Amino acid sequence: MRVAGVRDGMATLGAGALLDCLVIGGGPAGLTAATYLRRFHRSVVVFDDGQSRARWIPESHNCPGFPLGVSGPELLARLRQQAIGYGATILSSTIQSLERAEDGWDARDGSTTWRARTVILATGVVDELPEIDGGDGVDAIRAGQLRLCAICDGYEATDRSIAVVGPLGKAIAHACFLRGFSPRVAVVPTASTSSDVPATLSSRADALSIQVLPALRELSFEGDSCHVIDAEGNRHAFDTVYAALGAPGRVNLARQAGVALGANGEIRTDDHMRTSVEGVYAIGDVVTDLNQIAVAFGHAAIAATAAHRALPQQPR
Repeated sequence: MRVAGVRDGMATLGAGALLDCLVIGGGPAGLTAATYLRRFHRSVVVFDDGQSRARWIPESHNCPGFPLGVSGPELLARLRQQAIGYGATILSSTIQSLERAEDGWDARDGSTTWRARTVILATGVVDELPEIDGGDGVDAIRAGQLRLCAICDGYEATDRSIAVVGPLGKAIAHACFLRGFSPRVAVVPTASTSSDVPATLSSRADALSIQVLPALRELSFEGDSCHVIDAEGNRHAFDTVYAALGAPGRVNLARQAGVALGANGEIRTDDHMRTSVEGVYAIGDVVTDLNQIAVAFGHAAIAATAAHRALPQQPR
């Protein structure tokens, strides 16, 4: 086994060194945890595979501290700069395996094995996108036409014409939430079935005057408009489309470590972001369906502080 040497701010950790913490995930949660850990004078390496969903944010206006808004790439760059400024090592690498070791955890990214006393999983989720005619949805997301989080940017859709695409039950629930932002909200189900819709939810949608269209046949984006063709061949135009197809967590490494998952596939943690396995913490979207940058920051602060307290003291 080859254990990599890393530069830890003031000191160089040579081959065979045992790190304090490995942070797996380079989104807002993972990068913030790294900053906290370095400010606790802990050795930390962050593994960033470049898949943080924050990279898609065209401009967020509910991120604390940015009253004029901030794009996802800019926010990530600032968080990286902050962590690196305190001596964190950030690697563009994907961890493929996570296993218990005698004195902590071994994480392997292909050719190299990294060992640490603790691990923070900040692996995030993967948004499921609708099929789009002539594209993959990324350009539509960046243009603000295809949206993924009504909590984040429902305000920006105020009084706009909104379509919600997804399984009927999920789409109606999402549409009910969006109804607080606009009087023009329609559901475009991905399948023609009502078996997953509780009567109370249907009644609520009716009371809110939410239109339920026939199932989706085709979705496309052109100029400033979003175009829907339903199963009956009818054409509809909207200002923006919300995807309500789900966002499964990236929990493969958690499963390898034996971490307990919740009913919806999320990683279960206690109030200190500790998982069911000693020495493994989890933060951010992979823990909760309230997928917010502010939540990620809070999780990171809690987990990093808990890990620091659990690690052996290092008097200076």
